[in-house]
Amino acid sequence: MYTPKKLTYKDIPAVLRYIAEEKEVNLFIEGDIENYGLDGDIVSMYAFGDDWDYLVLRYYENYMITCNKPGGNLSRVAAFLKQQHMLCLSAKEEILLDIQPYFPQVKVQGTYLCRLNKEGFKMQAPRHTIARLVPNDAQSIIDLYKQIEEFAKPYIEHEQEKLRQTSELLESGGLGYGIFDGDVLVCMANITAKTQHGAMIIGVATHPSYRNRGYASQVMIRLCSQCFTDGLSFLCLFYDNPLAGAIYHRLGFETIGRWGMMKF
Repeated sequence: MYTPKKLTYKDIPAVLRYIAEEKEVNLFIEGDIENYGLDGDIVSMYAFGDDWDYLVLRYYENYMITCNKPGGNLSRVAAFLKQQHMLCLSAKEEILLDIQPYFPQVKVQGTYLCRLNKEGFKMQAPRHTIARLVPNDAQSIIDLYKQIEEFAKPYIEHEQEKLRQTSELLESGGLGYGIFDGDVLVCMANITAKTQHGAMIIGVATHPSYRNRGYASQVMIRLCSQCFTDGLSFLCLFYDNPLAGAIYHRLGFETIGRWGMMKF
């Protein structure tokens, strides 16, 4: 069986050159390398082919494929991935549609990829009390995600694992904001893959009983504002719900492409 090259810290400059032309698409790679390196337990990376036809990033049990050239051998990537314990596989939608036949039991969930530049942010005055999330809020975050249909499965089936990862992220400087009703977290959003210049907004969620109150907009405004205050120049996110898309576009986000996920 073909064995890809496992990359180390010595390969980081070459990786950064490889992904440089698509900063938004490769934000997870740049952020994970910057935050965790390539020689620990959390993140690892593999190159396929002598000329690096594909790169595969592992973050915990989440995998991502990237490619900066056409015509690579995806069968080798698929064979490698089948030997891994994956919860989620992501990439540009076109790449996942090409590899999906190797995983016929799993569908590709396509989403839009958006970008917000600092100068395009349409700031609005807050109307609700927004709290910064801390490690002690990890269980509240898990409990909220278990109520959200598109997020629920991994948080129900791997609750303790997700609890540990969420707590570790917040302990290591992860940034997230939420709205509480008493002790219950009812809306939240946070960032991941933070680099010197950008970050990915993930996990935007509102409890079904608290929707249509403008909570998600308020949490997003607070999160974006803090990110730009902290010196970031752009933010990215994914969405597939037109109602969510309308919220993001009102804040200044612009759609720049398509992304895909396969959940195992």
